[in-house]
Amino acid sequence: MVLRVHIDTDCGVDDALALALMARARQAVEVVSVSAVFGNTYVDQAAANARGVLRLAGCGAEVYIGAGSGLAKRRVERMRPAHGVDGLNGSGFSQRWKLPELDRGHSANFLAFAARRKIAGLFLGPLTNLAKSLLEDPAAFRDWRPTIMAGAFAVEGKAKGGADFNSWSDPEALQRTLEAGIMPRLMPLDVSHQVEITAEDLSKGALCCGSPLSARLTKAAGGYIAFHRQVWGGQGCRPHDAVAAASLVAPELFTFEPARLRVVIDGERLGRIERIDGAPNAEVCTRVDVDAVKRLILSGLFGMRAVEACETVPA
Repeated sequence: MVLRVHIDTDCGVDDALALALMARARQAVEVVSVSAVFGNTYVDQAAANARGVLRLAGCGAEVYIGAGSGLAKRRVERMRPAHGVDGLNGSGFSQRWKLPELDRGHSANFLAFAARRKIAGLFLGPLTNLAKSLLEDPAAFRDWRPTIMAGAFAVEGKAKGGADFNSWSDPEALQRTLEAGIMPRLMPLDVSHQVEITAEDLSKGALCCGSPLSARLTKAAGGYIAFHRQVWGGQGCRPHDAVAAASLVAPELFTFEPARLRVVIDGERLGRIERIDGAPNAEVCTRVDVDAVKRLILSGLFGMRAVEACETVPA
């Protein structure tokens, strides 16, 4: 059975990789709708990027503009060294199309509507849109278990205080989500950090595939890879959001374990997620089949035939 999914994104480089994967994994998932949130870039630009990626991937899902700042209205900061001002390192999409706003006509309850219809949720940025919807209509989310890109435990995040960027950007939204009783499934940096995609992987795939989307994302990934080499080491980038997306496409490649979590919402450790004693309020991914997930992501970007062909092409 094909899994129907709503995606919430602050569409930077790894978000774009995730969207491409989800849009092209038609045998496993159907992207029903998308909402944008602030984070890697301005929310309007994030929405334009998401729409552009989806259209080039052959997906017609509607994209909505959501929250432009967090619940506490802190000054918005963005990971520009990794994603650039436009979220895709100069390869961002035009905002010529006026996209609908999530809080006008639909409201944040659009997410509640999706939850009531048993549409799965994938959240790749700060959780502001979800937190607002939980406040307006908490009953809609009973038994809903969204997948969330959040958390840094053994691996230290690169936001201030060591948090991952999503949690740090709106810790109040994440805490509200954990307190809502919906048992979100967290993909922490500890797991997504294990998957690495190199510039060679992308350039060879784009060469074999030759699609406008693959060429655009390969170009956008240049600055992202450079940033990751500087702060993480290694030869490539960690496609964090694409790993979270892969857990919906091929759940058998991942292991999740129950845990009780809380979020630090002030001080120097703002946004850090801590494991505490008590009844579980979330599930945390603890293991991943690294090679299989990397292959899955590359096949989503370039097609399996292109990936197989590239494996025989010399560097």
